[in-house]
Amino acid sequence: MNRITLSILFLLLLGSTLQAQKKKELIAQVNSLNAELEGLKAELLESKKNEKISQARADSFESQLKGLEENNAILLENLNSFTGQASQRQDKLSGVMEALRKKEGELKFINETLTSNDSISLLVLTNFKQTLGENANIKVESGAVTVIMDNSTLFGATPNGVILEGAATDMLNKIAGVIKVNPEMAVTLEFHTDDANSWENVYSQAAPVAAIIGNTTDVKAERIVVSRKTDMVKSLYIKLHPNFNLFYLRLRQNMKK
Repeated sequence: MNRITLSILFLLLLGSTLQAQKKKELIAQVNSLNAELEGLKAELLESKKNEKISQARADSFESQLKGLEENNAILLENLNSFTGQASQRQDKLSGVMEALRKKEGELKFINETLTSNDSISLLVLTNFKQTLGENANIKVESGAVTVIMDNSTLFGATPNGVILEGAATDMLNKIAGVIKVNPEMAVTLEFHTDDANSWENVYSQAAPVAAIIGNTTDVKAERIVVSRKTDMVKSLYIKLHPNFNLFYLRLRQNMKK
């Protein structure tokens, strides 16, 4: 009887011990599961937090990208505008440079022509002095070399006459010789007369003078110009000067280049 009772007590104690052990294990498992759950919750929170951060970064990157695209569009527009303006400025600059080149060419032509005319005028003056002598009435004015002959030398005692004196013919032949060796120079016969002398008489006086110059030098008629100037001292100014008509013609041709 006692043995049975002891056995029952032992079984009860063993059952109680096993139950306590199992309960303890279950509690441990629960605690472990709770800890794992808390860990998962923490990871979930961290994931959500990271997701928000990633989304914020994504939004920020998207905003920055949009801003960069807008800035690039503005920069491209400005670049195109600048390129267009630069091209226009280049075209204008090219036009200005071309105009300056042409102007420089014109100025160079004028300067070379004037220098050449000055040299020719000096040569003509030298030729006249050598041909007519140092006592001849010669002057240089405004690029023209002028030989002055009074009417008494030309026409003798009849100042308004039209028949040349022999000495005048000889002198005119010498003058014509100088004109011949300077074919680029134009000739002006400027008669200084009083008001009483008519143009008809001036042309009559110019005819024999022009005939000697033309016959001696084969000067074309267009190279000789007859003019008149009122002066109490009756005289003839034979002027050799640059051919301005030819000069302006060449200048216009030079400007067209």
